[in-house]
Amino acid sequence: MLDAYEFIRMNKGGSDARKNHSSRSKKRGRIPEKTRRLSSSALAVTFALSSGTIFGTKRRNGAARSESTWATSFYTNEDYRVRFNRRGKKRLVAAKAVPVGTRSVWEQIAPLETKAASEIPLYNAIAEETGLKEDLTAVWGKDKATAAISIASHWLNTGSNAAYLYESWAQSRFVPYPEAITSKQMSELFRELKNTPNWRKDFFGARIKRLQDKEMLSFDATQIASQATEISYAQYGVGKEGGYQRQVGLILLVGHESHTPVLFRILPGNITDVTTVQDMLFRFDEITDSRRIFGAVVDRGYFSLANLARFSDAGSRIVMAAKTDASWIRHAIGEAMPHLWTNAARIAGDKCWGKTIAVEPTFEDGKKRRLWVHVYRTDGKAEQENSAFYEGLEAFEKQWIHWRPRKGKDENAENCALRKSPWMKYFEKGKGIPGQTPLVQNDAAIDAATRYFGIFCNVTTMECAAKETLSTYRARDLIEKTFKGGKTNFELGVIRSHDDDTMEGRFIIGFVALTILSNLYYRMKSQDSIVKTGGEKKSLTLAEEMLFNELKNRLTTSRIIFDKDGQGHWLEVTKRQHEITARLWLPNLYKTVPEWK
Repeated sequence: MLDAYEFIRMNKGGSDARKNHSSRSKKRGRIPEKTRRLSSSALAVTFALSSGTIFGTKRRNGAARSESTWATSFYTNEDYRVRFNRRGKKRLVAAKAVPVGTRSVWEQIAPLETKAASEIPLYNAIAEETGLKEDLTAVWGKDKATAAISIASHWLNTGSNAAYLYESWAQSRFVPYPEAITSKQMSELFRELKNTPNWRKDFFGARIKRLQDKEMLSFDATQIASQATEISYAQYGVGKEGGYQRQVGLILLVGHESHTPVLFRILPGNITDVTTVQDMLFRFDEITDSRRIFGAVVDRGYFSLANLARFSDAGSRIVMAAKTDASWIRHAIGEAMPHLWTNAARIAGDKCWGKTIAVEPTFEDGKKRRLWVHVYRTDGKAEQENSAFYEGLEAFEKQWIHWRPRKGKDENAENCALRKSPWMKYFEKGKGIPGQTPLVQNDAAIDAATRYFGIFCNVTTMECAAKETLSTYRARDLIEKTFKGGKTNFELGVIRSHDDDTMEGRFIIGFVALTILSNLYYRMKSQDSIVKTGGEKKSLTLAEEMLFNELKNRLTTSRIIFDKDGQGHWLEVTKRQHEITARLWLPNLYKTVPEWK
């Protein structure tokens, strides 16, 4: 650092001394002396240079003009940042000084300044009541926990998870973490969240402990497209809509009764759902120290004898949708069929009949294990499948009789492409000529195909009634709605990261946002959200009355005004806003200003 005395000596010594010092500075990699901060003194000091006056000559409009500088100012680091940019040029508008002292951010707010609260206090209240804030704090500390909730609130409020938008958004908002977070700082936060030791066991374990003892979980995966070549998890795989794409897999566990996400896992995009069961069982046992029985509902994408063997051997309580083309499933269906039109098999309150069949199939390791197949029949499903089947069959018959060879193509009735159609198995062989004579239906083949229309099956590793199993499985759509809510409301399906660490850190924030959103949906759908008006009960829950975006719009006008001591006070809150928060089990939300200092 060049001190004041050296600067004076250089000026007294003439221009040669200054040139020599400038050349030495360049060799050392220093910036030119005119752009350097010349002192870190606590006070600004001005030295009058009575000798060694620096002269410069400029031309303006063709005339020479001489000017002299008699004084040079020395600034503290703070003052220098305020007055000059990083290139040493004087700022057009002085930057804000770095706050000095012990006052909190809220105490530095000017009197009568207001900030928008909107629905942000609602998100924080849900994080506190569900124990999410406590679990985040226990693993990552208070600052990172409140920052995570603030970022999740931004995603939910704006519907975007772009990091660069947060800083400008938060300036006018009343958020749990009041300090500014730049996009660079946010990327560093994502990386630090992911690299915290033992966070998976500690955080997911804390979330699982908050579930009821025997609460069932929904277990499913989704794929998220990504073009980032630096992300090792982004691999080519078959997307949900068909076709290959570069993607990342995301597995989620959600509690049925609490509607709470409790665990997520990132996996390469080329891994199929059916192969992930063994790893999930291992992770669940590690996180819970094998003190909790794994109970989950999974779709037919996980159906296989190998997975059923793993679940059975682990003592897991599983409800799994079955594929009806497996021989041992077909055998159970055949045994249940005579009962599926009887009153004894009818499931009360549901347009469905069900029968449970105990089976002991032979597994791939040669062992037999006891399972229960629950066979169901519904008239509605049978009607839909019959309609679709016969519409396709009749359309093929019309296509057959109206067939004609295409011009310029070597086609005739013998090599007609229609003869290779899958529909041909439902017609008599050797009968019918394309474009000339009609086909003859094979009644036995059609009866065999339509026999199982309206039939579907679930398999369980524990003995239970068909009605109970059906009710449990139907609650599984919760996880589909959870995925959909994340992708719709804060771009969960968009990966704005370029490496594994920041990507997983982003998913931690996404998990926080999903937890808040899922609990909010649960409150909106609850019968407790039906309120009495004029002595009569409303017939609609809050979820039936409005969508999530409408809820945000209803609460968006709430604001907080601050006094000279930094204390917040609610501005006008409408009666409708108080009613909405009361129906969400938070009657005092807009009556008391949250203590976020």
